[in-house]
Amino acid sequence: MDRRTRQIVDVFCATSDKTPAELQACINRGCPWDQPIPAHSMRAMVPSPTIPLNIAAQYQRHDNLAVLVNKALEEGRPELLESPDLVGKSPAYLAVQKGNPLCLGVMAKAGANLHRAIPHVWQFTNRQHNNLTDPNEVSMPIHHALVRTVVSFTTRTCLCCVKNQKEAKLQVCTQCKMAYFCGGECQKKKWPQHKRVCKKIRKGADLVTFHNEMPKQKLVDEDGFLPFDEVVDNDLDLEDGMNEEDYYDASIIWEWYDPGTMKWNPYPKHINRSLSGLQDLGSPRYMYKPGNKDAEGNEEREQTLNPPNNVATNHAYYSEMIDHHIYTGCGRMMR
Repeated sequence: MDRRTRQIVDVFCATSDKTPAELQACINRGCPWDQPIPAHSMRAMVPSPTIPLNIAAQYQRHDNLAVLVNKALEEGRPELLESPDLVGKSPAYLAVQKGNPLCLGVMAKAGANLHRAIPHVWQFTNRQHNNLTDPNEVSMPIHHALVRTVVSFTTRTCLCCVKNQKEAKLQVCTQCKMAYFCGGECQKKKWPQHKRVCKKIRKGADLVTFHNEMPKQKLVDEDGFLPFDEVVDNDLDLEDGMNEEDYYDASIIWEWYDPGTMKWNPYPKHINRSLSGLQDLGSPRYMYKPGNKDAEGNEEREQTLNPPNNVATNHAYYSEMIDHHIYTGCGRMMR
């Protein structure tokens, strides 16, 4: 192993196993803190894009995550905040997926893109294995509280009643600076849930010293979702002589929220009918891909960076009422 590779490995080891002081000392010695570990070195057998900043989130080391985040911001490299793991997931995404409010606080205060931090599957925090599971508020209340906080923060809607800036005068939580409320009644109603993460988010955020205040998110991630196809997604596959009203209940309208326009928009007819049908059957989710009916209900066995064309990109979960793009990490409210 050459000297440079040895230094990179030292940073990775310090990130996962050492104290912030030891990690900082490693960086001060000139060890590369922003490089992926080379293939065939001690900890990597294949090429990987993962850098220490992402590793800190994977290992839930909020303290070392803050060291690396501050370093990235001080050097004018905010793009490192989105550093991906092997399947393209950012540190902020991993913080929510693992149910870690401290790491989320670090990434939010740093100004990371939290639109891409709404995971469609959650991971238990007390195990090291890849034990991912569907969202479940009862068994994983911290994860649920984190997701709702991120959605409130990115869309600037009330954590409780989902009113937006046009519908109510919103005030941000004085502790975490992320959750929005339209008044004391809504805040009181949601406090039993939000208190599980509020102060820890603040504790993590306080470790990021580059910004004095919590940066606001842009309202829209332009590349977060595929657009609907007005022809394909509205096609109900009716044969000649069939009446639409016999196969489509126009009184049941599913909608998705667009934070850019602050409006609820109806889903295309085919997707709308499928959302109702799968819910009636007791399914936890509806999987689809806009403009591609062949992808409906199909998913990759293991998620990749370049999925086949015939797999679903969107998983709409009824328990959380969130429509997820599982490859970008984005999520939008639905009702």
